[in-house]
Amino acid sequence: MRNYKIFVALLLVVATVRYVNATWNLQNVHGANQGGGRNFPGGGHIPRPRNFYGRQNMLHRLNQVYGANNVPRQQQQQQQGNTAGGLREGFYSTTCPNVEEIVRDTVRKHYNNDPTLAAGILRLFFHDCFVRGCDASLLLDRTPSGELPEKLASANGFTLHGEVVIDATKSAVEAACPGIVSCADILSFATRDVAVLAGLQNFPMVAGRRDGTVSLASDVSVLPDPVSSVSTMAELFNKKGFSLAELVVLSGAHSVGGAHCFAFINRLYNTTDPSLDANMANELKNACPMKPPGSDNTKDAKVDFDPASPMMLDTSYYTQVLKGRGLLTSDHALMMDSRSRAIVSKLAADPENWKSQFSQALVKLSKLDVLVGTQGQIRQQCREVNI
Repeated sequence: MRNYKIFVALLLVVATVRYVNATWNLQNVHGANQGGGRNFPGGGHIPRPRNFYGRQNMLHRLNQVYGANNVPRQQQQQQQGNTAGGLREGFYSTTCPNVEEIVRDTVRKHYNNDPTLAAGILRLFFHDCFVRGCDASLLLDRTPSGELPEKLASANGFTLHGEVVIDATKSAVEAACPGIVSCADILSFATRDVAVLAGLQNFPMVAGRRDGTVSLASDVSVLPDPVSSVSTMAELFNKKGFSLAELVVLSGAHSVGGAHCFAFINRLYNTTDPSLDANMANELKNACPMKPPGSDNTKDAKVDFDPASPMMLDTSYYTQVLKGRGLLTSDHALMMDSRSRAIVSKLAADPENWKSQFSQALVKLSKLDVLVGTQGQIRQQCREVNI
């Protein structure tokens, strides 16, 4: 009997040693080869073992002694998720764990009925983030100050599309997690989701933004307009921390959606833009006949940026630009400027590379001048400031 007890004790010692050794190997090998432990723990590839026999601090103490947790601070931050100015992936993992699923399902339902929402929501996102930062200020119908809000500026107005989807998504999220998720985060998630529905691979979107309470139509002047040159656009983007290459990458959003006649009619009449493809000029004149001054722009027809694949996020937009078939003056300018033309050519030749860069640029844009922590508020409705 005594020998049996000794044998069992030895087995337990061997099992413990093997367990600690395996834990050591996993933490170090996977940490060294896969980005500081990004896939371990919690990466979905190799599950992290529970503490042996439920003793909460035993392995933690062993790791401290033998240095398994003595990794650089930067790697520790990577293990905890990407962070930027208070934003991080999985921000609502404990407070509203199903929020991204709720947003995705609601957006998909609306998108299936109206694929033009991809262009509409992408535009909402860009026009919101580029003006006051990603604070959902574009969604406000009114503010306490009573001043004209962003959405009523001439660059927005009747051309905005997709607000109803954001309203519906906010209602669904509020039903599940009242007072937790900002409109700014919902718009960011929805933008990622329509981009995926329109052809991109899924990608993580950081969260933690709060909603703004100020919205001024006068601030919208920082947006590039349809007749902007590359130099003008580059200057505006540079002020926001974006390179010329990122400008060209984000311009690829024009592979979906279109523009009303008033946005490009300057290229058609009085003097037809000689650099515009002749066949396209005729097509556009048929779609947009000359009209008298002061006509109602809301009655204008809408023309696709990229007739080849108007509902898909792809690089055929860049192919059209290289052929002299960019719709807006600002689209065509990308070919006319030697700096941007070289970037357009590279992107047109490598569709998957553009998709990857476009996803990265959207995430970077989503971090622009955000409100975090106790700044701003979590609006109960996206169209109004909380009273």
